Amino acid sequence: MRKKLAWPLKHFSRDLVESLYDDHHEGVLMIDARGMMIYYNSKMAKLDGLSAADVLGRHILEIYDLDDDSTVSLRCLKSGKPVSNFALYYQTRLGNRVNAICFAYPIIVGEELEGAVCYTIEYSSLITRMEITARNYASHPHARALDADEVTGNGAKHTLASLVGSSPAFKEALETAKIAAQSPSSVMICGETGTGKELFAQAIHNLSPRSVNSFCPINCAAIPEALLEGLLFGTVKGAFTGAIDRAGLFEVASGGTIYLDELQAMPATLQAKLLRVLQEHRVRRVGGSEESQVDFKIICSINKKPEDAVSEGMLRRDLYFRLAVIYLEIPPLRRRIGDVETLVRYFVKKFNDRLEGRVKRVEPEFVDVMRGYDWPGNVRELEHVIETCMNFAINDPHQRRTLGLAHIQSGHLRRFLGRRGRAASALDAPLADDGPPGSLTDALESVERQSIARALALTRGNRAEAARMLGVSRQNLYYRIRRLSLGQGGGRI
Repeated sequence: MRKKLAWPLKHFSRDLVESLYDDHHEGVLMIDARGMMIYYNSKMAKLDGLSAADVLGRHILEIYDLDDDSTVSLRCLKSGKPVSNFALYYQTRLGNRVNAICFAYPIIVGEELEGAVCYTIEYSSLITRMEITARNYASHPHARALDADEVTGNGAKHTLASLVGSSPAFKEALETAKIAAQSPSSVMICGETGTGKELFAQAIHNLSPRSVNSFCPINCAAIPEALLEGLLFGTVKGAFTGAIDRAGLFEVASGGTIYLDELQAMPATLQAKLLRVLQEHRVRRVGGSEESQVDFKIICSINKKPEDAVSEGMLRRDLYFRLAVIYLEIPPLRRRIGDVETLVRYFVKKFNDRLEGRVKRVEPEFVDVMRGYDWPGNVRELEHVIETCMNFAINDPHQRRTLGLAHIQSGHLRRFLGRRGRAASALDAPLADDGPPGSLTDALESVERQSIARALALTRGNRAEAARMLGVSRQNLYYRIRRLSLGQGGGRI
C-alpha cells in the first residue's frame, strides 16, 4: 500500500502525477522544494530494491549514498535548470548498486520553484534500446515513413544516386566515395554540419562488397562514455550491476560497416581502445578476458578539419592516421552555389511526393535568393527551408502550382532579403526608365549587375569588402561575377 502524505505541489495533483508515471517505463521520482521525496514509481522502486513506503516523506540524501552535487535532483533544484545525460553509479542506503543515466527537470510554475522530477534509465536497458536502433535502423517506423521506397534491409537507405550535385568539388567527393567503397581501408569523412556525411557513408556501404551486411551508425557525441564503451565493445555478466553477456557492435557488425559520427567527441580512453581494435582486429568485452576476432569496415566522420581536432587534443594523432587512409572532404554548400538550383528542384519533387502537392514551377527570383544565401546549415538547412516553403505553397489559394518568394518563412532568409534590399538602396543603383518594361528576371539581373559594379567601385576592386557590403560570401560574389560575365568583354567592371 502506497504511503499517503500531504501533497505539497500546488498546481499538479497527486492523481495526475500517478496517472502519468505509475506505469512509466523509466524510473521516476519527485522531490519538493526542500528535497523531500514526494513521489516514487514502481520502476524506480525495482531499480533501487526499495518500496515507496521506504522513501516517501524522507529527504533524498537519506535514501541515496550521495551528496548535493552528485544527486541529480538536488543539482536541478539548486540551479533551477534541467540536468541531462548525467551518468551515475550510485548506491542506496540499503546497499543496492545501480548504474544509470539520469535526467532531472525543475517544476516551476510562474516564478515559483516547487520541486524537481528525475527520470532514471538503467544502463543495461539503455544499451538494449541503442543496440536495437543501430541493428534495425532501416526498420525504424519513422525512417520507413519518410523514405519507404529507399529503405533497404541492411540499414543504409542512401546510394550514390541520393547525392545531388555537379560542382567540381562535389564530383571529386563522389569519385573518392567510389574508391572508398571498393577498398577495405578505413574512411574518414570531413564536412560541416548538414553537408551530408552520413549520406556519403551509407552510399559507400551500399556500393561496397559488404552491402549485404549491416550498416551500424553511432553518434559518438550523443552517448555518454560509460554507455558508449559497452555499446561498442560489449559486456560480460557481472562487470557491473545489471551487466549481462552481450555482444557489442564491433561483434554484431562483423562483415558489415560501422559508422562513427562526430568521432572527435569520443573520449580519449576509448580512442585508444578503438585504435587497438583496428590494429589487431580483435575485441575484448567490458569486464571480460577473452578476445574475439572481428571483421568490419569503419567509416568515421568529423565536422572540423582533423588537423585542428588533433592540435586541440580532441583526436589522437595515431588514430587520425589509422582512420584517414581514405580521406573524403564534402564541400559546404556555399562553395558549390552552382548546385543550389538542382537541389531546390530535387527537394521540390521530394516534398511534392511526400506532401501530395502539385507544385510545377519555381519562380526564378526564388532560386536567385536561394543561390545568394550563405547556407550556414548547408544542404540540411536548404532541405528544411524547401519543406517549409512547400507547405505554404501547396496551401496558397492563389499560387498552388508555383513556389515563390512569398512562401519563404525562414527568419534568416527574411533578414537576408532585408539586407540585400538595403544594400541595393544604399548603393543607389539607378534603373533605366526609358522604353517599355522588360521581364522581371532581366530587371533583377540589371539591379544585381549595377549593385555589384557599384560595390566594387566603392571598395576599389576589393572583392572581400564588396561581398561584405552586399551581404554575401566572397565565393558567392565570385559566382555572380562569373554568371553575369562581369570583367569580360562587353561586361567589364
